[in-house]
Amino acid sequence: MNRSGSIKIFWSLSLFFLGFSILLGEPKSLQKKIKQIPSDQLRYKDEVSEIIVNHFQVKLYLFPDRKSDVLRVLKFGERVVYDKSTLELPNDKWIPIRTVTDGLIGHVVREAVLSVAKNRYLTQLIFETDKLLKLNSLSLVERMEITDSLFAVSTAGEYTGDDFTLSRTKAGFGLKRTLDLINEKKIKSDSSPDLLEFLKRHQSKLLYDYSDGIYYVDPNYFWKLIETNPNTKHSDYAGYLAAEVVPMPNCNRELSCELETLRKSKMRYVYQFPTGNYVSVYIKSIIKSLKEITKDPDAIACFQPLPQSIRSEINTMEKYVQEYSARHRKEILPYIRILKEECLK
Repeated sequence: MNRSGSIKIFWSLSLFFLGFSILLGEPKSLQKKIKQIPSDQLRYKDEVSEIIVNHFQVKLYLFPDRKSDVLRVLKFGERVVYDKSTLELPNDKWIPIRTVTDGLIGHVVREAVLSVAKNRYLTQLIFETDKLLKLNSLSLVERMEITDSLFAVSTAGEYTGDDFTLSRTKAGFGLKRTLDLINEKKIKSDSSPDLLEFLKRHQSKLLYDYSDGIYYVDPNYFWKLIETNPNTKHSDYAGYLAAEVVPMPNCNRELSCELETLRKSKMRYVYQFPTGNYVSVYIKSIIKSLKEITKDPDAIACFQPLPQSIRSEINTMEKYVQEYSARHRKEILPYIRILKEECLK
């Protein structure tokens, strides 16, 4: 047999065996083996773990079967615990749980929850919510669910110190992100019963601008948190959010309005956290604003008799700046002096 004939026979046999293997399925030696966790190990892991509902519209089934009755739908972050009384053997598809709020016992798909060590519950929950809250595609209902979940955790009385500050600050951030969407889409408060109820639940933490129809998180929510829990690791982040949620009105060159807005936001943050993470950014913004206000001293709108509000703002600003670092005092005090010379004659 010549070389050409041998090659033809080789390829014919190769194609035959290839087709035969396709008909029989993937050879056992190449099949991916799915490692099954023994039921006793799975039960132990579930019993010593905290469970986080980290999906939306999670159905609580009566039995571990999608065809069984749905007891109700769980909300994102809702507190649930492993049901130790279950007679069902644990498996890698379902997990028996009991809801904390109403004591319902049922089963959820394991992929819809996250099991974590008990000492990592808060950090993992916040990690999950952070990922979602950064998404602009998150719906209003989903933002409200996350916000309510964070407030529920922060007020449960389980956390103190750094953890308490972190949980309350993140809850405030969730509220801010919810209000951002309401303002952006110009959603009316009475557009749905759920939204109206949500706003009522959190009304003590809200400000509303009737002229522009805009909701804000009250900055005092964060400042009070800092005052009652000083020197915690996450106070700086709370201070940053306090500065960021201050309403930015259209002052139309009204001096009192401009000074108050600047003093209540960035200047207060630097005063409270002179070595904070956001100081360098805020100092640049403060200098830019003051430079604009004082660029023409003769045009500064501080007419006599000088309103008490302007006098108070300038004096408070000077008090704040005196507490800044030496370098920042040197950068900002010249602008304060211009205001004093022109207005506090």
